[in-house]
Amino acid sequence: MAENTEPKRIVAIGVDGSDNAKAAFNFYLTNVRQEGDKVYLIYAVEINHVLHSTQWYNSPYSFDRDMLIKLLDEEKERIKKKLEKFAVLLKDAGIDGTVKSIHAESPGEGLCKGIEETGASLAIVGTRGMGTLRRTFLGSVSDYVLHHAHVPVLICRHESDHDQYKGKKH
Repeated sequence: MAENTEPKRIVAIGVDGSDNAKAAFNFYLTNVRQEGDKVYLIYAVEINHVLHSTQWYNSPYSFDRDMLIKLLDEEKERIKKKLEKFAVLLKDAGIDGTVKSIHAESPGEGLCKGIEETGASLAIVGTRGMGTLRRTFLGSVSDYVLHHAHVPVLICRHESDHDQYKGKKH
C-alpha cells in the first residue's frame, strides 16, 4: 500500500524577523501544530521598502546603472540572509516546511498573495498590538490579512502586550 505524502494541512506563517513574528511562530509550535502539517514561512518584501532602502527612489540625483545594480544586489543579499535565518527556525523545530519570499506593494498584500499561492488552509500572523486609532491611521499588516485572506487567520499577540490588557474589559 502506497504511503500518502500529501500534508494534512498547509499553514502559512508571516515572518519578518520581529519578536512579534517569532511569537506567532512559537504559538504555532506550542498550540496549533499537528502531525503532518506543511508550513510555509512567508516573508513579504515590500517593494517600496526595497526602493527606499536603495536610496535612489526619491533622490533628486541620478545614479548610473552599475550603482543601481550594486545597491539592488546588496538588498537581495540582505533578504537572502533573512530567509536563511527563517529556514533555520523550521529545521531546528523539526518542521516540514519551506521559506517563501513574496514581493508586493505592502506586507499585508504580500502575505495574502503567499497564503493563496501556497494553498494554505490556515494563516498565522503576529501583531504589534497597536490601538484602534493608530491602526486606523497607520494601517496594520495583521488587520489587512484578517480582512483579505480567504482562510481562517490566527493573530498572535506578543507576551509583552498581554500586560496592557490584564484587567481590562474588551
